[in-house]
Amino acid sequence: MQVPAFHGNVSFNAHHSPMGAFFTFTCGNFGTRGGLGLEAPRPGNQDIYIGVKDGDRYSAHPMKCLPFYEGADKNAQPILPDMAPENFVPEMSTEAPKKKRSEVLAYTAAQLQRYYAWATDRWVTPEYEFAIYTPFDSIPDPQSATSNQMRAALIPAVTAELVVDNRKGTQTKTGFFALRFSDPGVRLIDSGLSKGRVGFAFRDDMGVAAELVEVKTDGTRLGSDETGVYPFTFMRWAPNEGLADADNPSHMLGSCPGIGFEVPAGKMYVLRLAFGCFVNRIVTTRIEGRYFYTRYFASLTDVLNEALAYIRFAKVDCNTLNDKLLISNLNPDQQFLLAHATRSYYGATQLLDVAGQPYWVVNEGEYCMLNTLDLSVDHVFWENRFNPWLLKNLLENFVRYYSYHDQVKDPKTGELKPGGISFCHDQGIFNNFSPLGRSSYELTNLKGCFSHMTQEQLCNWSIIAASYMAYNNDTEWLLQNKHIIEACAQSMLNRSIGPDGKPTGIMTLDSSRCGNGWEITTYDSLDESLGQARNNLYLAVKCWATYLGLYRLFKQAGNNTGAEQMLQAARLNANNIAAAMRPEGFLPAVFEKDNHGYHSRILPAIEALSYAIYWSAAPNKVDGSDWLALAEFKPLVEALKKHTVTLLSDKEKRNHFADGGLKLSSTSKNTWASKVAIFEHVARELYNLDENGATRTAAAATGVGGWEKSDAAHTKWQVEGKSAYWACSDQIIEGVAMGSKYYPRIVTTMLWFKGL
Repeated sequence: MQVPAFHGNVSFNAHHSPMGAFFTFTCGNFGTRGGLGLEAPRPGNQDIYIGVKDGDRYSAHPMKCLPFYEGADKNAQPILPDMAPENFVPEMSTEAPKKKRSEVLAYTAAQLQRYYAWATDRWVTPEYEFAIYTPFDSIPDPQSATSNQMRAALIPAVTAELVVDNRKGTQTKTGFFALRFSDPGVRLIDSGLSKGRVGFAFRDDMGVAAELVEVKTDGTRLGSDETGVYPFTFMRWAPNEGLADADNPSHMLGSCPGIGFEVPAGKMYVLRLAFGCFVNRIVTTRIEGRYFYTRYFASLTDVLNEALAYIRFAKVDCNTLNDKLLISNLNPDQQFLLAHATRSYYGATQLLDVAGQPYWVVNEGEYCMLNTLDLSVDHVFWENRFNPWLLKNLLENFVRYYSYHDQVKDPKTGELKPGGISFCHDQGIFNNFSPLGRSSYELTNLKGCFSHMTQEQLCNWSIIAASYMAYNNDTEWLLQNKHIIEACAQSMLNRSIGPDGKPTGIMTLDSSRCGNGWEITTYDSLDESLGQARNNLYLAVKCWATYLGLYRLFKQAGNNTGAEQMLQAARLNANNIAAAMRPEGFLPAVFEKDNHGYHSRILPAIEALSYAIYWSAAPNKVDGSDWLALAEFKPLVEALKKHTVTLLSDKEKRNHFADGGLKLSSTSKNTWASKVAIFEHVARELYNLDENGATRTAAAATGVGGWEKSDAAHTKWQVEGKSAYWACSDQIIEGVAMGSKYYPRIVTTMLWFKGL
């Protein structure tokens, strides 16, 4: 199918990443740097020069580039750095012959089009095209896959093509791709690449390789060994300098390596490019790991050669993925949000080899925290579809390294009582695993951001386990972890004892790890409406889902007594939540009447219903698993619907921004794209509501319609203004990405998609 041109602002960065390599080629935002990034919390720091000029490589015609370099939006010329020759010999610089260099010009938005699909990102100018290919699929389980299968899945590289069609031209054109680095260490690759290929690298860690292909009028493609025409390399301090110098096109002091090719009139050439990395050393501390792909590749040039050999298959895979998204019932904004999120998710992934065993890590965007568990639970919808074995890997590593036991404390008296098992917020930061049983994030004696998330993470581990089992029925794993599941159930019960000593089903007690502070939820940057964990509506409904998830696990393990205990806790929880309905028709964000959050209205009240929806559609059924249809939970389900309708239909629009985007809390300007996606899914899928709280029309109800204004606003949040630099971002304040940038979590949009 034909990918349509992107319908919004095209000046935005996108991750382009392989799976499990924590590596990216990021580009797209006009006037800023990007390029290669390895284990980085932000886009790369290279000026990217992609383009053509009329004439041969030595001509003085302007170089017409995509605007992916600093100053491109102002047509600024490359400034020679301190290492340039003029700065070595300042007294002689006036005597040195001045060589005429091409002017570097950038296209404007009006002069180009961007075709942004699920697995391709293509830029079209009047003179050439540039396309990047990022296919994705399941990562095979190395315990059952062959080495060839693992090698194909884990190529730590992405590919691209620069197409110059000069068949109607009357003079030669010169195409080029160059990166101008800010850090020293760049070199031309002079060995290891297959015949006809050239490239450059940053030390031994990452690099670019290319080969040249001629496209005949009948579509036949001929390589350099057949045409005798090869790409060439250059490396000076600016791309126009390297192209123009016939005597010394390369200088090891240079910081701007590039690859060029001349296209005679009447010819069409394609420069195939591979952007890859290879880090062959231990990359993490405490829990020492190296990249799993190093089992299957021997060097950076091995990676680059394989990527170029694979490009024709990658293009087929990309087109297949693109078609699946295009024929889905998602509107253009929803398609964009899913495609954009997919790229930033894979850009954050690492598959490590720890003592011979795989260890899966998803880094938390710009913060680079390892396996933040409250993100992992949101990734479950993606990973369970593509890589369920990685969910199991995550669960086991949290139990093995990052679980703990605590006590709970009475919020008024401070009295300590039995607590139980829970799990850390994360496993470390910036490739440094934290002390076992401790996260990099959580601190004691705090009443807000950076406090502990004990209840939330207990729910998250349990929900991930229930989701894994619902779709995989791994009885062996379940029985091996039976004692952990039993411990989770008891820990849940111990945290929900009310002032009268009776269970409530709702978290009422904070962890002893908080000291004189109190627990928070994943919504750490919002106000009390979503920040405080104790007696919080959002977390209460999540506890309800957790009880039912544990019920599923007990049932699958044959423990009917444990299952009934969890069902009873869910009943208590549901009744207490439904009873909290306010006369105005909404549930308070915090059940404590003297808390500011009591007056807040929160959309994530229904977030955890997504798990009940998800499990009810699972192939592995258990008795009574369609809880949303059970009469005993009807009061809760109806109360949450009434709450949602009240918030969406509010005439004061307290849960909408002016642009139509959704606002998670009526009392906070901070909203999260990942959570908005879950809310939208539940409101639409379960309650058949549109963005204004009305029942969707028959036409809208056949798909995912009724949210067009919100979806359009959510797209603008990602691609306009300051947000555009950061690829996909989560925390949005009044339309601008202010936190959780370069972020993987927005793959919650996968909930909308039913085509795989």
